[in-house]
Amino acid sequence: MKGSQIGRPYFFEIFTIANLLVLLFVLRSLGSITLTTMTAVMPPIVIGFFLQALIGIAIRLAFAARRGAARELLTTYRSAGWIIDTVRLAIFSGIWVHLYGWIKLTTPMLHPRLFDQQLWNLDRAICFGYEPNVFFLTLFSASPVLHVIDWTYAGLFFASLNIVAIFIASAPDRRMRICFMNSNTMLWLVGAWLYVAVPALGPAYRFPGVWLPLAPILTETQFYQRLLISNYTSVLAWMRGAQRPVNILLGVAAFPSLHVGFQMLAFLWMRRVTKWGGTLFGIFAVFIFIGSIVTGWHYLIDGIAGAVLAWLCYVLSCRVPAIHD
Repeated sequence: MKGSQIGRPYFFEIFTIANLLVLLFVLRSLGSITLTTMTAVMPPIVIGFFLQALIGIAIRLAFAARRGAARELLTTYRSAGWIIDTVRLAIFSGIWVHLYGWIKLTTPMLHPRLFDQQLWNLDRAICFGYEPNVFFLTLFSASPVLHVIDWTYAGLFFASLNIVAIFIASAPDRRMRICFMNSNTMLWLVGAWLYVAVPALGPAYRFPGVWLPLAPILTETQFYQRLLISNYTSVLAWMRGAQRPVNILLGVAAFPSLHVGFQMLAFLWMRRVTKWGGTLFGIFAVFIFIGSIVTGWHYLIDGIAGAVLAWLCYVLSCRVPAIHD
């Protein structure tokens, strides 16, 4: 592996800084608030990235030792190029997560109109008059099935985030790491601006009568939904000048579904390197797609848009030069 060219920025670095400048411009009325919150958001993300890298390194070295290749792998991990790239990946992960949170949080400020009814109608048009949220909810209406979806949905999503992060953070292949970071940064930041272009709360919020009767079953899902809508209400009050605490990482937006988008992106990348990874994340993607509809987090079109966005980011990341050799 060749050394990292410190003087030349990667695409994800350029793209992140460009988005930061755009955000500061469109939210200039907030002054330095959008920057000062970095001190709260970035450290845990950066530290988490390093911890995930260490976990991945330990796992890879254990498997490499069984093949007698641990020394070669350790040489890669100890190289200046790999270490510097890891630091850059960690720092910019913290920055883009911070940006994503702010864009999503301030969507009602940037575009106050909601398009939930239009997305609901579009779903029905796609499904020839049937409403897919109601259809899937009826299809999986048995209490044991709904319990499984309720308890598994969030856990599976966060587990997949950590699995991919551990895999990528510890990958010895420099080009793959940078290409994935390019595509992942594009996915979340472009997705965040699409939140602004087509603001929507999601079917569980816009059509609560469908899901409220299921509160005794969808306990986990509705706990998080109440948490997010409470923060959204605080944002609306904050916009009116009220002094209410707001968590910048608890924004509410439905279109596109980046829950589905991330699973799709992980599937596209993991299938390139491991057969089991492609199979596993293919299953994850299908489950999250269906689960997002059943739980009322998303409309059908949200998941479709998220998957298409992930595919576009993947294709573009494979064509944009990842590194300068």
